[in-house]
Amino acid sequence: MNNDILFERNALVPMRDGVELAADIIRPNDNHRRPAILNFNPYHKDGRGGRLNVETVHRHFAARGYAGVTADLRGLGNSGGTSPACFDPQEALDGHDLVEWIAAQPWCDGNVGMWGVSYPGITALSTAATNPPHLKAIVPIHATSDLHRGVVSLGGTRPGFWMRADWGPRMAAYNLMPPQFLDLGGRWARIWAEHLEGNPPWLDAFAAHPGFDGFWRARVADMARITCPTLSICGWRDLYTDCTPLDFSAIQAPKRLIMGAWKHEFPDTGKEAPAAGLTEMERWFDRWLMGRHTGIEDEAPVSLYVQGQDGFWRAEQAWPPERQQRRDVFLTRNGGFADAAGDGESSTYSYDPTVGMQSLAWDPWTTALDPALPRDQAADDARSLCFTGPAPLEPLELIGNAEALLDVTASALPLNLVVKLSAVAPNGRSTLITTGWIDLAAQATAGRRCRVTVPLRATAYRLLPGERLRVAVACADFPRIWPTPVPATLTLHHGASHVRLPICPPPEGVAPRPNWGRLQPEVLGSPNDGGGSQTWDLSRDLMTDTVRLSATKTERVRIDAATVVATEHEYGAAVSAARPDLARMHSTTTVRIERPVGRTELRVCTLTTGQASSADIAITIDGQPFWQRHWNYTETG
Repeated sequence: MNNDILFERNALVPMRDGVELAADIIRPNDNHRRPAILNFNPYHKDGRGGRLNVETVHRHFAARGYAGVTADLRGLGNSGGTSPACFDPQEALDGHDLVEWIAAQPWCDGNVGMWGVSYPGITALSTAATNPPHLKAIVPIHATSDLHRGVVSLGGTRPGFWMRADWGPRMAAYNLMPPQFLDLGGRWARIWAEHLEGNPPWLDAFAAHPGFDGFWRARVADMARITCPTLSICGWRDLYTDCTPLDFSAIQAPKRLIMGAWKHEFPDTGKEAPAAGLTEMERWFDRWLMGRHTGIEDEAPVSLYVQGQDGFWRAEQAWPPERQQRRDVFLTRNGGFADAAGDGESSTYSYDPTVGMQSLAWDPWTTALDPALPRDQAADDARSLCFTGPAPLEPLELIGNAEALLDVTASALPLNLVVKLSAVAPNGRSTLITTGWIDLAAQATAGRRCRVTVPLRATAYRLLPGERLRVAVACADFPRIWPTPVPATLTLHHGASHVRLPICPPPEGVAPRPNWGRLQPEVLGSPNDGGGSQTWDLSRDLMTDTVRLSATKTERVRIDAATVVATEHEYGAAVSAARPDLARMHSTTTVRIERPVGRTELRVCTLTTGQASSADIAITIDGQPFWQRHWNYTETG
């Protein structure tokens, strides 16, 4: 233990309604008042949500003169209360109270920041929107103010894999784990009993609230209310690619935006084009919490990684860049592009619910982070309605949001509409650039020709001479979104159907952003990380034309000298081309708390079909049954 650093475990922080939240504090071991940074998350401060990179980041900042606080959300870990649903509006109020409690402590100088990757980035945004007087800066990384738009219901479609087989089921296990800080007074046992009684699986929210109703509206944070300086960081392959630039545009306070090539990971450890995210975070907090001149205000407010074969960083003055030009490309009957609307020809496409597997691992909605996973979209392209343009003679940069404006007739509803942009190399390899989704029933009527608009997610991508742009139109993106249940055909009318591209000529006289400062991936590592593994298997039964995904993820986290938490998550999905109504997703999550005595195991099994979802949860202690529960949810919408 470093004697210069003081580590206080399980401080109890009273909220305005009397519920006590639990927090760990890491700070310099002296009597000086310091600025503080807060990470407020659901992943257990005494587990993976604290013992891994949050603790190491806070130790790093403590060496730089900060106090670091990690707090469990209400109803989770060692915090009191219950958590009836994810992203509860109460979290913003609790975040507000935590900030003000920290500011009042004798070791804090009254300047508080918040940061976090994913959920704790979301709590930073929602807390900032309540304007705590002592919250002076935030750094949300891979976060959003609007979960429904960002991941729950893409374009109004029914929630799919991330909620039904991946993150949702895993959280059902984490939310019922016993507290890992075992105080001598037995508070932990009372807290656990409270959680077991009052924490249903968060899966219910996705079954009961598929549409943007009052449940989700209450969970949208108003970015226009944020007054503290905000450094927003995200990646083009992340869940919140579209939401982060939108949030950035709405914030009126001093702000910066960094968009990299990553998925759901810290920039310093990004699998592609890593960047010095931790250094930028230091500079941001040093400027706004310590009042140091770091030069960060003198730099361009937007840094973008322009993807492609010769990817590079570029500094921009605004999002989207002011030089952006909109170019319409019309989709022709022969599968190409035209510069102007054509005649009244049409193409007919038969709905194939198996489309989507090729982009799932590379795109954002899974725990699969390895960039070596399949990127070639050719197999999905072959089952889609594709239009491919000519190879440009000069590099072509797409920066911003494309949109498809299509004249279509759907033979039956409900039916989804999915549009993807890809870059096709001379060898035929098709690389995904961006995707958009809509529920056709929200804009169309079965059997009638209608004009529909499909917004595509934000991107920054550079096609080189020889690469061709492809537009792929389909009615599925499985298992990212849930397939519609009935066979149908989609007629695309070519006359005025087109895609509006965000073309950005390279800025004159402005060089690409120079290389980032020193990467610090070692700070993100942790001696408490016991390692893990991952498998990812895609298959197609050629007899039944059924696609299946089978995947596993394991991890081990050392809590203390005597305790290890081992997690195994097995998850999968399947759908057949002929029977989309029989699509299913399933998962089994096993959490083992390994200690000499009182070994606890939680097992959560979930199944989702087109009609219902279920969750079975069982807990044993030292091999003996302790607690079990079964939930059934009827799918609505």
